[in-house]
Order: sequence, then C-alpha cells, then structure tokens
Amino acid sequence: MKISIERAKVIESWRIFIIDDNEILRGAFRFHDGYEAHELLSATGALTKAKQTEPDLLVLAEGIIRVNGLDLIQEFLARIPEAKILVVIDQVSSGFGQLCIASGAHAFLAKPLRAELVRHKVDALLSAKKKAVAPPLKVANMR
Repeated sequence: MKISIERAKVIESWRIFIIDDNEILRGAFRFHDGYEAHELLSATGALTKAKQTEPDLLVLAEGIIRVNGLDLIQEFLARIPEAKILVVIDQVSSGFGQLCIASGAHAFLAKPLRAELVRHKVDALLSAKKKAVAPPLKVANMR
C-alpha cells in the first residue's frame, strides 16, 4: 500500500494578516483568489489572532512598527517563525525599510502602493515560503 500526500492540496489558500489602523492600506492588500486576508488594527490584536490561526504573511505598516519598536519584527518571528514579514514604509529615502530588513523582515514596499506591485511582492514572498515546504511525502508498503 502506498500513501502519498500532495502538499498543494493541503495549502488551499494563503492567510495574510494586514496590520495597520489605516483602512486604505488594509484595502490595498485585499485579494480574492487564493488569499484569506485578515485586517487587524494593532500588533497585539495580530499576536492574539495568531494563537488561533497562524498567518503565512504579515503585512506591517511603518506606523505600527514605529509605535511598537523594531523589536516587534523579532517578536513576530519568534512567535510565528513560518510567517514571512512584509513592511509597508512611507518613503524609501528614510532608510526605514532597510532597518526593518536588518531587524528580520523579509521585504518592504514603499508608498504610494500600486496594485500590481503589491500583488507581485506578495506572490514572491509566498512562493518562497511554498518552496520551503518539504516535498510530498511518500510512504512505501510497510508490512
């Protein structure tokens, strides 16, 4: 008897936490095909929700990080190690995006956001996560 698990069917949709108190930013990350978006107003709310359902991607607004400190990135990585972190910054010239990368974030995007660029970045991060998932398991006949 052979048992095979196809991982692609196990992961039906990607779960994204969009963390910002700005509804416009949260709206920029609403996707309809293959993404389950959860809009959260605070880092505390995201950490609480992550206990119930783990995200595949965290989208953090610069303001959330500035209020909570750059250590917030490490806290998310410690509590949700499988999640990718994307930071949305106000300006590239500020250097804040690079600080976030140095603190452990996986990528950043600068405002103003364009839908196609947002989608491309999200897809790239989740594709990298998907590649990190082990290949399908195959169990040989065990008699």
